[in-house]
Amino acid sequence: MSPDEIYAEFSEMRIKHPQQEAAVAVFKKLRQRMIAAPYAGQTAVKMFAGSQSGKTTTVEWYIDKFLVDEWLAAKALTAKTADEKAWLEKTAKLPRRELAKLQTIALHVELTGGTTMSSLMSDFLVALGDPEPYSGTYRQRRYRVEKALSERGYQIIFIDEIQHLKTPANTGPVSRTDDATEVQNTFKGWVKRWPIVFVGTQHAEKVVFEHQIATRSHKPIDFRPLHYGDRKGRKDFEDFCGRLSLKIVEHRILPERPRILVEGDVPLCLNIASKGRLGVVAIIVRNALENMAESGHAQLTREHLATAVEDYSQEIKLCSYNPFRTGPTFIPSPEEYAKDVANDN
Repeated sequence: MSPDEIYAEFSEMRIKHPQQEAAVAVFKKLRQRMIAAPYAGQTAVKMFAGSQSGKTTTVEWYIDKFLVDEWLAAKALTAKTADEKAWLEKTAKLPRRELAKLQTIALHVELTGGTTMSSLMSDFLVALGDPEPYSGTYRQRRYRVEKALSERGYQIIFIDEIQHLKTPANTGPVSRTDDATEVQNTFKGWVKRWPIVFVGTQHAEKVVFEHQIATRSHKPIDFRPLHYGDRKGRKDFEDFCGRLSLKIVEHRILPERPRILVEGDVPLCLNIASKGRLGVVAIIVRNALENMAESGHAQLTREHLATAVEDYSQEIKLCSYNPFRTGPTFIPSPEEYAKDVANDN
């Protein structure tokens, strides 16, 4: 398999882990409340952690695994005419990624860099498939967003990369600025009508979670890094490495499970190099497999992993040394892991 093919296969991988399953349980709870009491005030929840922690993948996995088939089944019940049935048959054959965008149960909005309240509405319209997402005034775009959300019957909203939402907070608390007040009022109004999951880094906290929204919120979803010094964190991390090794075979990247990922000090080295972020682990292993393919080797080696850490983790200054080169001589404290997460932008 070529490096490009390996990259493509990894983009389709979905690996379950306890944090992901706990997050999905919250998504289901919030959506069920919406179904049971659609006219009651709904609930928000925050899922904040460092980049490449697996947050976005968890949202995508929830939509792919649970909502796409439910949406297709609902469409099948309402398809009466020959044209409607033909459309459904054709649509059902589309890739899951495309179906995830077509379904109208959950809206997943990914904010662009430097998002303002005006461009926030455009990001929503892009996610909604609006043909002219940048046309109209801010209030006109907001009206189109809310109209589409209501008419299509969305039951939960995911706002991803929420830290990109910029408000002029150069002086004083963010809530004192006019634009920040607009942010709070918009989200407060939306949470009354739809469950919202705010996804991003901890920098998003000051933008989104003022008192009026916090009082309508579920307890935060835990996506903290998995530290080797914590017994459960270590077990969950090693289990993830094991599942990843099996996925590599399932996706036909290698004919046999790369046991190197679960043997010796390799899981610990991966933990240090990733600062306990499962998304980073996947990137390191993917890059290592690409190194393997480029070098013409048939098996994944420690050298491939070491090079991957140099090219990624050390390049972005996620880890201060390469444990695959020196051995795991030093494990940063849980506080250091958390500090790195908190310093993400």
